[in-house]
Amino acid sequence: MSGWLLGLLAGALLVLPLEPDGLEPPDAVEPPEALPPPSWPQPANAPESANVTAATNAVTFMLTSMVGNAIYWEQGMDREGSFTQLVLYTDGDGRAKFKQQALALREGTPQARLSAIVPATGYQLRISPVGFRSEFHCTPEPQWVFILGGEMEIGLQDGHARRFRPGEHFFSADVLPGGARFDPKVHGHRSAQCGPEPLVTLFLKV
Repeated sequence: MSGWLLGLLAGALLVLPLEPDGLEPPDAVEPPEALPPPSWPQPANAPESANVTAATNAVTFMLTSMVGNAIYWEQGMDREGSFTQLVLYTDGDGRAKFKQQALALREGTPQARLSAIVPATGYQLRISPVGFRSEFHCTPEPQWVFILGGEMEIGLQDGHARRFRPGEHFFSADVLPGGARFDPKVHGHRSAQCGPEPLVTLFLKV
């Protein structure tokens, strides 16, 4: 029986008139000492609040990821079902920039949500050797870029760069603005192979 329950019963015995009038009451019963909380093994450098944090995270995950008995909300998906698409695009100032936009996943099931079928015209595979680096250029036609091997770096005119590793991808759509003449100091992006392995990419044309 748990410590708090024993304490509750002992307190009740002290209050209730269990002895007849005229008799000496029994010696007061001391409630048992409370049991110490269980000591779960913790890493040597774990903070005192590690258990609380872990429990909070677990509860949050269960509350946000379960509908009935089906897992519904996964990382990268909201409650409505959407896919976060990273897009390389041409902004109003003519410069290439990155942005995120949501693609609706309205088909399929809660366990396997699907987007609408997106038309494509074909694909190309490319292997870029160690040391490959391009000049600034615009994407001729919008296309998905999937990294299959090695690492790829996309550099922008403002000096910012972003690296992509195997399994990562982006939608390249930084086309030259209509009527503009290409300016290598304003338009487009540069790409480069990074790391010790050749860069292997798949371009899916849309």
